[in-house]
Amino acid sequence: MRERTSMDIGIACGFRTTPGQSLGTAIARAAAAAEEAGLVSWWAHGDREAAADRAHDPVLGLQRVAGATGRIRLGLSGELLALHSAAVRAKQIASLDWFGGGRLEVGLDLTAPPAVLADPFRDVGDHVDRALDNLGAMRALWTQRRASHKGEHVAFDGAIALPKPAGDRVPATHLRATSTETLERYVAACGAPDGWLTWREGAAGLVASAAVLAGVLGDAADGVRRTWCVPVADLPAAREAVDVLPVRVDELVAELDHLPTDDEIAAIAAFA
Repeated sequence: MRERTSMDIGIACGFRTTPGQSLGTAIARAAAAAEEAGLVSWWAHGDREAAADRAHDPVLGLQRVAGATGRIRLGLSGELLALHSAAVRAKQIASLDWFGGGRLEVGLDLTAPPAVLADPFRDVGDHVDRALDNLGAMRALWTQRRASHKGEHVAFDGAIALPKPAGDRVPATHLRATSTETLERYVAACGAPDGWLTWREGAAGLVASAAVLAGVLGDAADGVRRTWCVPVADLPAAREAVDVLPVRVDELVAELDHLPTDDEIAAIAAFA
């Protein structure tokens, strides 16, 4: 019998109003319980999921998680950067990381944004190109004292942006599993991502996404952290699959459409 794989376990959810308790209090309670239970990460839903669920802004929700915890990694699972102002989002993310003591990691969603989020007064054009341009601008604002960036959509020189992420660094960047073409464009602009996030896919999708990563990065794919996020109901099967699948998984994340209860957190942590 194959030895059971050591596995980091995290949680992902949206920030929806909780009946009978203020949302801020409910987030703080759940976040503290997740850290106490030993979960390694708390991922907020991405922009796409927040819009579909009519949930509150992921960045604002994670700020409450940051304030209630001291160790758990904080993750934005799906930033649709093409829809944001680079300067505004850079400050929001830097502020969250600063308040969280350098624990923030950012997941990018480079799939076409949903129509419901389209701004009729702003033509995004090539959403991947705009997202990567915005990311380049944000990285300059995070790491340079007087930042400069010259892109097709965003350009500035001598800009001062405060606060910066802890250590004036670029937060670890995860890319939601995507197509070969999109990954190649990301790598050409930014280099290899820090993480590869397979989101709401079954085992077959996980294996296919790993093949895309390896096909583009070659041996360098071994240095990319692999995260597999599955609906909480699929967690038992996914945990068993990790031990036999021909691909590596560094972190398994259980996703819920609501803030978890203490019992749900304990049940998820038991799979570590």
